[in-house]
Amino acid sequence: MSKWVGKPSPKSMHVGTGWYRELNRAYIDGEYAVMTRPVTTEWGEVIHACIRNISGTDIPWAEKQRIKNELFGSSRTAIEVFPSESELVDGANMYHIWIIPPGMKLPFTLKGA
Repeated sequence: MSKWVGKPSPKSMHVGTGWYRELNRAYIDGEYAVMTRPVTTEWGEVIHACIRNISGTDIPWAEKQRIKNELFGSSRTAIEVFPSESELVDGANMYHIWIIPPGMKLPFTLKGA
């Protein structure tokens, strides 16, 4: 298991614009950096987590799952979205997951409808 260390976030350093400036927590483990922000939705508070690695390369699914489990808990569900082209934001080599509220279940799973 990795050891995550808290770091200054864009919000605490007063840098960036838009959603990036709202990132209020930042963590590193030596290989990955994760920044988060709360987002109020009709589902309740969802955590938007931005993940990138130091080498700037692709991040395997299993690593994103491990990061989700270590930082937010193994019982939480996260969603990775592939948006319509009109909603696409692709300015950095960064992956985005949204961690849904505790106890909330999606209306579908890989184990059934």
